[in-house]
Amino acid sequence: MQTVRSRALLGLLLIGFYLTLLPFVVHGVGMIGIGLSAAAAQQSYLFADGQPVGNLAMVLHICAGTVLVALVPLQLLKGVRRTFTGFHRQLGRVLVALALFTGLAGMTYIPLRGTIGGSVMSAAFFLYGLCLFTAALMVARMALNKDRAGHWAWGLRLFWLALGSWLYRVHYTIWYLLTGGLGSEPDFSGPFDLVQNFAFYVPYLMAVQLWITRKQRAHTGALPTRP
Repeated sequence: MQTVRSRALLGLLLIGFYLTLLPFVVHGVGMIGIGLSAAAAQQSYLFADGQPVGNLAMVLHICAGTVLVALVPLQLLKGVRRTFTGFHRQLGRVLVALALFTGLAGMTYIPLRGTIGGSVMSAAFFLYGLCLFTAALMVARMALNKDRAGHWAWGLRLFWLALGSWLYRVHYTIWYLLTGGLGSEPDFSGPFDLVQNFAFYVPYLMAVQLWITRKQRAHTGALPTRP
């Protein structure tokens, strides 16, 4: 009975996640279309005339990031991991590649163009891209080394980092619904904006680290000790 309830709850969570993801995906596809158009700079501040490298980096960032967010929840499904081992491994390779592209493209774009929110946002977003890129590399490394514990730990970190762009928008949506946008400015210079520069990934990484540490201690405590 408990297993049935757990599966039902997980199914509802996935449905809820993908329903909230739809606007994110639609927006991402729209921005990719704008980035590939001849008048990209006139339609979005993310693109600029005469800067093909920066524009291409942003298109790759949005494209890889959108697909990454859509696929990453499938990797943590226990039933998929145990029943479809080959699919789990192939999907893992795809997700690692997408995370590397997303992080690298973002870290290429920021030094070239910066961000609308200025130096604080640029630093925070660059750090996020570096964290995403590093986590993807470590997941691949742990898998190659057959380090299951390390693969599990870095996989959790990568999971929450991969959801970062979605969480960023979820935070803003909830905040605007609750407060009408208190502390948020169009140029992202408000106090809420400054906090949000880090709040969409740092607290989640901290929570994941606490969870990993707790599990590792529990596992160590469960091991038999020598007389």
